[in-house]
Amino acid sequence: MRIDDYEDGVEVNSDRVLVWGYDSPNVRAARMRQVIARLVVAFIVASVIAGVVITVALGLTGVLPIEVTALAGVIIGLLFTVIATVVGPRRLGSRLPWVEPEERDRKRIDTLLSGLGFQLGISVSSVAVVAYPMVNGAVLELGRKEPVVVITTGALRELETIELEALLARELGELRLGLVGLNATVAYWDKVFHRAGRRLSDWQRAEAVLLDRLGVSVTRYPPAMAAVLEKAKSSRSITATSLPAWLWLCPVGVADLDADLALREQLLLDEIWTIGAS
Repeated sequence: MRIDDYEDGVEVNSDRVLVWGYDSPNVRAARMRQVIARLVVAFIVASVIAGVVITVALGLTGVLPIEVTALAGVIIGLLFTVIATVVGPRRLGSRLPWVEPEERDRKRIDTLLSGLGFQLGISVSSVAVVAYPMVNGAVLELGRKEPVVVITTGALRELETIELEALLARELGELRLGLVGLNATVAYWDKVFHRAGRRLSDWQRAEAVLLDRLGVSVTRYPPAMAAVLEKAKSSRSITATSLPAWLWLCPVGVADLDADLALREQLLLDEIWTIGAS
């Protein structure tokens, strides 16, 4: 991965924020939907074929007509689709060790969210804290009406205010770009097919860089986002989590994690940033 791979400009909010990233968020979302749609169609077709083959192989065509078997396959495929695209993704973080933040941390978070929400043109009232020693963050749907920004107790303990602002800006950016639901769906499919712990794909890495840059574009201070990545690397924990690795800021458990974090940090520090209100 090179700096040249991330040249396309992405305008997020015409009067406040200009984000530089790998690809237009709208294009990325469309590509994700296409992949999901193809997987759904493939599963439905496979369900129909499997049902017909089993019925014929067992000599049950007299009891179960082919049409009935095919219809059952379609129903099973649609049921799986609902689980994989609606129910499952909203339960990805249900088993995380949630804790109530201390009052001072709550005030600190609320103050930062107020400013970030104005800059990004969104309103966010749901922030949850996970008892996790590592510096990390994410944004999840969790079956609620609006997505929830998730930060760890490690982040609250280790990050300076401007660094915490960069982390929150990064996670809010995923929400602002409309990628939360799609990312959760892809992560659920990723988990179902047991890809957790493998090397990050180019697509996943590119999105991580896009969101890192959004954190910088909002805070206007590249070293803050770079410091978040450095502290995430330094505080890395092997504590297990039920959340798919790549939904986190720092995807614990994937191969070559240190190299990925170092490269993301270097991309932020090496680039010449021109950041200002338009």
